[in-house]
Amino acid sequence: MARIVVCGYMVRHPVAGNLLAYFHYVLGFCRLGHEVAYLEESGWPYSCYDPVSRDWQDFPHTGLRIVRQLMNEHGLHVPVCYVNRDTGEMDGAGRDDLKQMLREADLLLNVGGVCWLPEFGLCRRRALIDLDPLFTQVEHFGARVLPDYHTHFSYGANIGRPGCTIPTRGVCWLPTVPPVVPELWRKRDDPPHPPLSPRGGEGRVRGTGEAFTTVANWSAYGAVTYEGEHYGQKDEEFLRLLDLPRRTPQQLELALAGGHEVRERLRAAGWSVRDAAEVSDCVASYVAYISGSRGEFSAAKHAYVKTRSGWFSDRSVCYLAAGLPVILQDTGFRDWLPVGRGVLAFSSMEEAVASIAKVNADYPAHCRAARELAERVFDYRTVLPRLLERSL
Repeated sequence: MARIVVCGYMVRHPVAGNLLAYFHYVLGFCRLGHEVAYLEESGWPYSCYDPVSRDWQDFPHTGLRIVRQLMNEHGLHVPVCYVNRDTGEMDGAGRDDLKQMLREADLLLNVGGVCWLPEFGLCRRRALIDLDPLFTQVEHFGARVLPDYHTHFSYGANIGRPGCTIPTRGVCWLPTVPPVVPELWRKRDDPPHPPLSPRGGEGRVRGTGEAFTTVANWSAYGAVTYEGEHYGQKDEEFLRLLDLPRRTPQQLELALAGGHEVRERLRAAGWSVRDAAEVSDCVASYVAYISGSRGEFSAAKHAYVKTRSGWFSDRSVCYLAAGLPVILQDTGFRDWLPVGRGVLAFSSMEEAVASIAKVNADYPAHCRAARELAERVFDYRTVLPRLLERSL
């Protein structure tokens, strides 16, 4: 049993998809029998999003309540501590208690690199997990503190390998993948393949669970330029696929955060569009939305694709765990992940159309393969022990 302090971004941004990206670590470590504490700090002024009022605040009262409620719902006795670095205001622990907790920890695991307390140095072992390859390495987030960690992991599984253009910054980046706790996701029995209903020579799959969906932040924090090269967000890749609904009878739905200026354009092209807040207001509604989908279809961030990062989505592993196939724009992940059944990779409009058709031609088999991949590659019982072994 290890004492692990997990740092992340749950309290400041307590919307369901973001919560689960970090909560799978906390829940997974607890289920493996480790002693876990969760610690977060402000990072920058007015960094705390309140999903109730939908505004930004300087202290996350709503986020603390949501995260603690999530812990309680799963029977976890995990301390949740928060520090406002600028004001010194704390919640969940006093300064001396915080220092003692860090001194006694076997490992500080900074997931995402958006917490930077100087007290982290009290931990005997410190590991960083890069969730945002390229943007981390070019100092959009935590690159300036890379020397403060003993071990560095990345969802950019190809960093340092031939063909990947992300700078290593002199760091040995160990590949890792998003963990998932499959028990959180309803296993979908093999459903019958619903028919495509004709509509003027083209069809649309109709009815509950018949849309391929995704939940996406349209342009996030914007593009960056590094050494004269442009690296963009997901919006650039989705716009290259704008006409996809006209090329397939399959219903496609986007649950978007942001992108208000292009929603009508997307709808005119045949995409179903809804606000991400409708499905992300709580974990239960998010789980229900994903589990009620036919599968996931999504583009990736332009930067991930351009650099051939090998990134795979923490949202996509949720679809897989729910027994639903994933069709995802290739970022180079086919270099390390078996694709073609359960997970399909595309790099062009033509490949996207063909991938949708392939899944629909043998849908039950792709559902079974999706769940098998989730359990074989992304299950917390596989991912987290490997993280600990390499960190400690």
